[in-house]
Amino acid sequence: MSYLRTPQGGIVNRTRLGVNSRGLGAELCRYRKDAQLTLEHVAERLGTSASTICRLETGKREPTLEEVSAILAIVGVVGPERDRLLGLAVGRSGGSGMVEYTKSTVQSQTYLYFESYATVITNFQLMLIPGLAQTADYAHAVVSAIQVDEGDDDIETRIGKRMSRQKILTRRTPPQLNLILCEQALRAPIGGPKVMGRQVRHLIDLADRDNVSLRVIPREVVAHPGLMGQFVVMEFAKDPTVVFVEARTTGLFRDDPDEVTLYRLTVEKLLEVALDEPGSVELTRSIATDFDGG
Repeated sequence: MSYLRTPQGGIVNRTRLGVNSRGLGAELCRYRKDAQLTLEHVAERLGTSASTICRLETGKREPTLEEVSAILAIVGVVGPERDRLLGLAVGRSGGSGMVEYTKSTVQSQTYLYFESYATVITNFQLMLIPGLAQTADYAHAVVSAIQVDEGDDDIETRIGKRMSRQKILTRRTPPQLNLILCEQALRAPIGGPKVMGRQVRHLIDLADRDNVSLRVIPREVVAHPGLMGQFVVMEFAKDPTVVFVEARTTGLFRDDPDEVTLYRLTVEKLLEVALDEPGSVELTRSIATDFDGG
């Protein structure tokens, strides 16, 4: 694990900043393009090169707080959004970890960036269907159950964002989506038998796509490495793999090679106890039939 020294003399974990920098760089790029400015224009204003700005935007260079502040001024970002991005620049990751939280947060913006650029997404869930595979009715039932501080309008906003995220699965070059689910998640009648039946059949339809893999851990397997909780592993064409672990009020991004290796090993062990793809689809189809008669 490596570290860097801040201008104030403090020491900051380079691995953690590497994850933040990739998300921050994506946001700086988005605001530059919204302002219709070129890399060369921003570089000229900063007195640096276009290649340096490019490296900042792609997260290949750790930005200083002064650089971020100057770029935000050039592209016209002010107020709370400026404060949020400056907080990300110094490694603060406050705010809710919920991906589609009504208010934009560091975690949610960074997660959506990673998800949209990942080439492979492996999602393990203990008790729920992952957001990328949810129907709108199932999502409504889940969000309504777990949210304790949002009204109906906020819930509908979150569901809309969740459905919008799913567009990555049908774009011209979609990511490979690997779903590893426990049978209990498929049998829990969230929203009622009809809602859950449609949800399970939606999973079957997804599994028929070339870019989606469904693996189910049967309920007879009561002890496995996934008991510690759900996680998402996101792989990229050129950048390091990122693991995301979400809780109610925060989200953790990890790209330390040792930690990523541990999660990769966890995925391997989960696949060893899961049914193969044909067996998983067969079980899922049987569960859908059970709900049709419920």
